[in-house]
Amino acid sequence: MATLQSTAGKGAQLAICMLTVLMVPWSPVRASRPIEEHRSAGPQGDVEIVNVSGSVEVDGWDRGEVDVAGTAGDNVERVDVTSAGNRTSIRVVSRSGHSWGSDGEALLVVHVPAKSSVTASLVSADLKVAGLQGDLNLQTVSGSVRGETGGNVHATTVSGDVRLTARSATNIEIRTISGGIHFTGGGGEVDISTVSGTSTIELAEVTRGRFKSISGDLAAELALGTGGQIESESVSGDVGFKFASAPAAEFDVQTISGDIDNCFGPKPTTAQYGPGSRLQFTNGEGRGRVRIATKSGDVRLCSKDAKARRQADADGRRAALAQNARSALIVPYVY
Repeated sequence: MATLQSTAGKGAQLAICMLTVLMVPWSPVRASRPIEEHRSAGPQGDVEIVNVSGSVEVDGWDRGEVDVAGTAGDNVERVDVTSAGNRTSIRVVSRSGHSWGSDGEALLVVHVPAKSSVTASLVSADLKVAGLQGDLNLQTVSGSVRGETGGNVHATTVSGDVRLTARSATNIEIRTISGGIHFTGGGGEVDISTVSGTSTIELAEVTRGRFKSISGDLAAELALGTGGQIESESVSGDVGFKFASAPAAEFDVQTISGDIDNCFGPKPTTAQYGPGSRLQFTNGEGRGRVRIATKSGDVRLCSKDAKARRQADADGRRAALAQNARSALIVPYVY
């Protein structure tokens, strides 16, 4: 009897082990269904992408079609790829009532005609773009955005970072809550807004720029076009503008408890009653306008040419001091 019980126990253990072995490879297979879809598309069409969780990589190519490849988790019901006229739509449809996780992710690689305009609506999916020449319009909650595009950029995120390059863009709008911004682009009209994220901006010539933050720091390098306007507001974040050259503009800079540093013009004046300082002056013809206001954040204004002159002056002073030091060491010869 003991032998029969031992044999039965071993048989049950073996059955459990075999069932476990069979289940281990089955789960990943179901969680990674392959996706492969193709649709004809015009060279300058619109491509819309909707994904809740996972990642999306969009690459531009020279073919007249949209190619969608990748994998989908078991809780992804389907990936719809439809085409109507000049518009192609890619939608990840999740099963109702499922909990988010790896089974609810869709990992997509999408190839589109290079001049396509891409619109993406994402939740916790990351987006990467490359080889695009068209406009980029996206909204995401917690996913990051990175890559390069040749067109205009309109991006809104909650906690995701935005790291983009768009050197030919003439219309730029980027808004985040806690995500950081690192943007290199063209110029024209620019609107950058963040709550607590840090912004590092490199632009060409700006005609109208608006920069706003609450507690995030902002550092921008740009050129101000003739008659261009810049408005910047911050609560506790520091603000720094480095111009390609000192712009011909009217400047009005004020802060309540922060410091103002200007490397190409007059120094700020301190309020006679109460805290705060203000800097008002006109540089050159003054056809442009620069308005900057902070509560407790510091403000720094500088230009590359002024910085170069200051560096040259400093080098000259050091050289003169060194020459004087050598002259002082010469001991007269006594006969």
